[in-house]
Amino acid sequence: MSKAFFIGLFLFSLLPAYTQNKVKAGEKVFNWGAKAGLNSTFPIINSIRIDGEKAENIHLQYKVGVLAAAFCRINIDRIFLQPSVSWRYASGDIYFNLPTVIEATAITRSSDQLTYKVKSIEAPVLIGYKMVNEGPYGLSFMAGPTIKYSYNVSYSSGLSDSPRRYISDSTPWGINIACGVGVTIWRFFFDVTYEFGLNQVDSDFKDYSSREPGEDNITIDKRTNMMNISLGFLF
Repeated sequence: MSKAFFIGLFLFSLLPAYTQNKVKAGEKVFNWGAKAGLNSTFPIINSIRIDGEKAENIHLQYKVGVLAAAFCRINIDRIFLQPSVSWRYASGDIYFNLPTVIEATAITRSSDQLTYKVKSIEAPVLIGYKMVNEGPYGLSFMAGPTIKYSYNVSYSSGLSDSPRRYISDSTPWGINIACGVGVTIWRFFFDVTYEFGLNQVDSDFKDYSSREPGEDNITIDKRTNMMNISLGFLF
């Protein structure tokens, strides 16, 4: 019994040294931080239907959006777990052609444009590995799932003779995979991440100005495709 007691006491005395080796001097086991940055979204659009007509020759022009996030980080040796909550605003233009029938014989292609604006709340949970962790400098690789809730999505038409604004009655959820790299200098960090949607978002939009239900609708099938750049501080 006494031999087991002394062995246990010896192992317990080594625990502080083991913990110190797992977390470098000056580095906390638990951090929290905040960041802000920019994003560019270029969703993968499978199809667009407007008033029952399928759009053709679809191409995108993205615009710069903004993001803000707060997170916590649990450090274990070179590995860390980073759950966070972020707010994002993204926008862009979608250009396409719609077939138009003239005198029931000729078909022409009319150009049109949709401008989309999306406000969302996201909850990423990233697992990171510190490839470089020397002194005040660090280089990390991160990856993990993201749950996205788009609480405000709108589309507006800009090239047609009668401009329209479309509002979604639904608030779609999405599941994304995010991966990226981060550079740390002391408590400041800079990271670049890429997000890709695992699920296809099928959204129906109603013409805001239409008075007749079931008329002037848009159906869009798309996936998330986004790049994020941010600056932050670890406390």
